[in-house]
Amino acid sequence: MWRSGVSFRRKKVHNSRLLDMLSELVYRYHRHDVAQQSAALAYYLLFTLFPMLIFVSSLLGLLNIQTADALELLATVLPDAVVDLCGTYLNYVSETATATMFWFSLVFSIYFPMRAANCLMRSVRRAYGLKRPVSLVRHYLRVLLFTAVLILVVVASLLLMTFGQRLLLYLAGRVPFMTGVIRLWHYLRFFLLALLLFATLGTLYALAQDQRQSAGAILPGAVCALIGWMCVSVGFSFYVENFAHYSVIYGTLGAVVVLMIWLFLSSATLIMGSEYNGARLSMREKRKAPPTEGKNV
Repeated sequence: MWRSGVSFRRKKVHNSRLLDMLSELVYRYHRHDVAQQSAALAYYLLFTLFPMLIFVSSLLGLLNIQTADALELLATVLPDAVVDLCGTYLNYVSETATATMFWFSLVFSIYFPMRAANCLMRSVRRAYGLKRPVSLVRHYLRVLLFTAVLILVVVASLLLMTFGQRLLLYLAGRVPFMTGVIRLWHYLRFFLLALLLFATLGTLYALAQDQRQSAGAILPGAVCALIGWMCVSVGFSFYVENFAHYSVIYGTLGAVVVLMIWLFLSSATLIMGSEYNGARLSMREKRKAPPTEGKNV
């Protein structure tokens, strides 16, 4: 009886903490205008996407990578309409690529991601209860650093997706047991890409801080944001392919509408990851605060 009573109290405490966390997240979603911030971030990401695709198309040519390989990776999380839109644009860019277009894409692949990173960093700072940056120079240096990290992640993802498999195919002709490793690599590469995205999110949440934070104040939100983004992307892709038919209503603009909705949902997920970290810190401070005793007047 005593053990069952203890387990019941523990279960009640855990349920109470879960409900408190959910209510805190809902409160923060409305209090910090996450929907408005997500719309602004989605706007910047839309202008980031197409210069980035030009830059990626140039990289595909330099690295001798087929466009279909890159689209195969995108198809795992994006709706088919968005993948077809990106594929059409990549094919168009690859056919009309010039040196001027490459330098144009390189410049805007830095400018627009910087605007998106600045918007996201400000949302992260609000989630942690931080005020406006005291030193704007330091703040924009951090934004530039994160933009450089983001571009390196894109390059690393392309290298990982292609040269990793090419290396395994090269070794398969010389090492007998490499055939099974090649089959495993088809699934393992997505896990490695998830680790890259996780490291990118952790870097973003860390750079948005004024002071160095512990891993416990950053990593949980990055994990939740990554898992939430993957679930939202796969779920939205399933919804678009099976239930929603935006092309019937919007015609040729249906793919753009689907893209904007996906960017908005992705932005909200990334911001809510930092809000989860902020909620954890806020609830921890409330538990540490001494109880106040009411006095009858």
